[in-house]
Amino acid sequence: MKKTIYKAVLFAFLAGFSGHAIAQEIQIEGIKFVHPIIEKWVTEYRKEHPEARLEVKVVTEKDVPSSGLSVIAGRVSEEEVNGRNKVVYTGRYALIPVSNRNNPLIEKAGKGLKKKELKNLVFEKDLLDDESYEDNGKEKYAATVYSRSGQAATTLTLAEHFDRAPEHIKGKKIIGDEIYLLNALQKDESGIAFNTLNYVYDLKTRQLKSHLTILPLSLKSEQREALLSENIDKAILLLETAKIETIPVDRFGIIIPEEHVGNAEILRFANWILEQGQQYNHEFGFLSLDSRTLSAQKQELKNGGSLTFVK
Repeated sequence: MKKTIYKAVLFAFLAGFSGHAIAQEIQIEGIKFVHPIIEKWVTEYRKEHPEARLEVKVVTEKDVPSSGLSVIAGRVSEEEVNGRNKVVYTGRYALIPVSNRNNPLIEKAGKGLKKKELKNLVFEKDLLDDESYEDNGKEKYAATVYSRSGQAATTLTLAEHFDRAPEHIKGKKIIGDEIYLLNALQKDESGIAFNTLNYVYDLKTRQLKSHLTILPLSLKSEQREALLSENIDKAILLLETAKIETIPVDRFGIIIPEEHVGNAEILRFANWILEQGQQYNHEFGFLSLDSRTLSAQKQELKNGGSLTFVK
C-alpha cells in the first residue's frame, strides 16, 4: 500500500561550504503530530550549532511549497519519493486504540479484544475475504469509529496494519489534525479512535488524558498491566520491547531531495538526529528507532549521503 508524503516546513539558514552563513530555505513540509519533535530537534541542534540558525514553521496546504526536505510518516519506496531523492528514518510513532471512559464497550470487551475482533469493529467486512467475513447477523461489538481522511498518514498506517483499504474504515471522518479525534470522543461516549501517543497522553503529567481510556486488548498480563497504568513511559517501553498486534507502529523520517543529498550541513543535521536527537523521542511521545534501522541509517549517512531504503 502506498504512503502519501505529508509535509511540515523547516526554514533553515545553513552555513554553506564557503563558511559564510547563507540564506537557504529548506523545507520540511509537515505532519502536525510530528511537528513538536522536529521542533525540539532543531532547538537542541541550534544550541550545539548556532551558526545553522534553524527556524521551524508548519505550513498549510494553501502555502506555496518550495524546494526542500519533507517529513514522511510510514515506509516508502524509491518510486514514491521520485527516484534519486533519499530517505532517512528518524523515529517511530504508535497508534493506540482509545475511547470515552463511559463507553459501554469497555465492560463488554471483558479481558480484551483480539486483533480479529478489533479489525471487525473498525473495518467494514470484506465479502471477498473468507477469513474476515462471517455472516453471523448482529455484530458482537459495536462502536462509533472516528478517523482521519483516507489519505492521512495515521489512516494509511492503521489500514495497512490490519491489511485493509483506508476506505473500508467504518464510522465518521474528521477533517483536520488528529487532535480533533479526541474532541469527538469527548462528546460521544460510544466513540473509539486510534491516535498517537503524544496526543492521547498528557506529556507533562505523563498520564492518559482524563476523558480517555485505552480499549481493552487481549494481552499478556504484564503487557496489560503496563497499559492499565495509563503512563506513557510504560507504554513506550512496552511498544519498544514487544510487538503488540493490536497497536500499529510505524516509522517517520525525512526525505532529502536530490539537490541536497550532498549538502554537508543537511547531512550533519540528519546525523545529529540519529546520534543525539533520539534521546528526546520519548519525552515527546515517540518511540526511538529500533537498533537495526538506527544502525543502518547511521551507516548510510557515513557513506557520504548515498542513502538507501530500509524495508
